[in-house]
Amino acid sequence: MNKEQPILTISVTARLLGLHPRTLMAYEKVQLISPHRTATKRRMFTGKDLDDIQFLKYLSQERKINLAGIKFILEAIRVAQGNDVNLIKALFPDFRVRALL
Repeated sequence: MNKEQPILTISVTARLLGLHPRTLMAYEKVQLISPHRTATKRRMFTGKDLDDIQFLKYLSQERKINLAGIKFILEAIRVAQGNDVNLIKALFPDFRVRALL
């Protein structure tokens, strides 16, 4: 499967991740995720989105970090990746992406 192809609806994505669709909408509202939109404005998710949302879920539910803290962490990760540093592995060695598809 091409991980960049937007093929999953919000309900399927939520079910695969064990989240409520409203949680995904909340993540989108605070700009933690940016799902693709169809011509009719339906949200569509990719395999990469699933991986990214798993990390958000891990930070929120396992590490008990609020959305503002998650935004800060994600920005630090983006900056570090520009310097070839993998902060996810360094700071969260117990996080593993599960194959959902």
